[in-house]
Amino acid sequence: MTLTIESFVGGPVETNAFLVTDDETREALVIDAPMDVTDRIDRAVASKDLKVTMLVITHTHWDHIGDAAALKERLGVPLAAHELAVNALANPGSATTELPFMITPVTTDQFLAEGDEVRLGEHRFTVMHLPGHEVAHIALVSEADQVFLGGDVLFPNGHGRVDIPGADQETMNQSLARLVDLSPETVVYPGHGLTTTIGDEAWLQGLRRGA
Repeated sequence: MTLTIESFVGGPVETNAFLVTDDETREALVIDAPMDVTDRIDRAVASKDLKVTMLVITHTHWDHIGDAAALKERLGVPLAAHELAVNALANPGSATTELPFMITPVTTDQFLAEGDEVRLGEHRFTVMHLPGHEVAHIALVSEADQVFLGGDVLFPNGHGRVDIPGADQETMNQSLARLVDLSPETVVYPGHGLTTTIGDEAWLQGLRRGA
């Protein structure tokens, strides 16, 4: 019972989308929807005869939702996000700059809150609400599979920006401190760039709650 996780990089700031597949059932999840990934993900799904069950949006910054409406329609799947993401998905844009393109609004079909479970075949992912970079930010973690699909929470040697509207360093620190309890072997699949592991980010130990 294994997972295959494939990344698709899209948009002007090279944002990651992930196609997460249960190799036994051929069921799949798509995590995030940057610009210019719809055709590539659709081809991958078709070539592998996958059944995508859900499009999960980790947070509503424009670079993660540029293809959300297109992917949702093409794959014929529900879009799931935190309840606080509803308005931003319905009225997409950027709080920091005027975008030179339009992002199509999209409806949220399912809410994912702290502690909820997302199933993928026999695999179970727990939803973590991890604000700090953005108020509606969620991540999916499977402790059994040692996988953390983290959006813009944790990167190799760093974390998501906190110098933008809606972000806050103290809140981010609180979210990051929760990750210390995950297995050191847990692989982090971030919203930009390469993977890392919880163990490789030793600096997290300094944020341990109560330390």
